[in-house]
Amino acid sequence: MKALGVPVSGRIAPDAAAEPGRAVGRLTDIGWGRLLRRLLAEGAPDDGVSAELFGAVVKVLAAWEWPQRPAGVVTLPSRTRPRLIAGLGERIAATGRLPYLGALDYAGNGPAGRQFNSAQRLQALWHAVAVPDPLRASVAELGGPVLAVDDRIESGWTMTVAAKLLREAGATAVLPFVLAVTT
Repeated sequence: MKALGVPVSGRIAPDAAAEPGRAVGRLTDIGWGRLLRRLLAEGAPDDGVSAELFGAVVKVLAAWEWPQRPAGVVTLPSRTRPRLIAGLGERIAATGRLPYLGALDYAGNGPAGRQFNSAQRLQALWHAVAVPDPLRASVAELGGPVLAVDDRIESGWTMTVAAKLLREAGATAVLPFVLAVTT
């Protein structure tokens, strides 16, 4: 990673890592997979989550036995589904009576196009994901875990970098939540 300009190696330090997360389903699932594949398909409209799917979101979150309940909700940045992710985060926050703190952002032009391996993905994201100053201040004042919301997990690096940044901003823990896992 150092040869790629990313100053990390080995395991992620516990004080920078995300907690174990949750997902509604896998894209390959028979159950929710069909609906998730349609919602997250390339070129699909940037719509909100249906009432049926949001019911599943609530069930997954309600069954999650976290050590400490989230104190706020943050969404990850997206070029393809910004309305979906922001709307989902806001809806989760309202349903759970939590503050929606805002969204992480991309610095500059964001990550480069498609990467082909894990090291390239981390390199593309390392300097591309940013915590806007107002969000940084909100996270620092929160005093509890942050529920980090995204549409899907592919390599896991976006959530990993986001968790590191949120922990550096003062989050006591980062609880990843996504609609779908791609593998």
